[in-house]
Amino acid sequence: MRATVTIDDALYQRALELADPTMDKADLFREAIQTFVRVQAAKRLAALGSSASDMPDIPRRAAQDSSQTDTAS
Repeated sequence: MRATVTIDDALYQRALELADPTMDKADLFREAIQTFVRVQAAKRLAALGSSASDMPDIPRRAAQDSSQTDTAS
């Protein structure tokens, strides 16, 4: 998909300074969009944090003690 966007020059320059020198414009924008999607998905998930109050607790496995799993004699 092609898109034309207007971006703050200072913000774009800062992004270029922080980016990998081999990263081209398309990669920079792709990374920005992927980061935006991850952040927004995390915000939505966090907002759901206590919305299922009637949901039963989910049993979790306890972490194994390393001394129990050590097979050295």
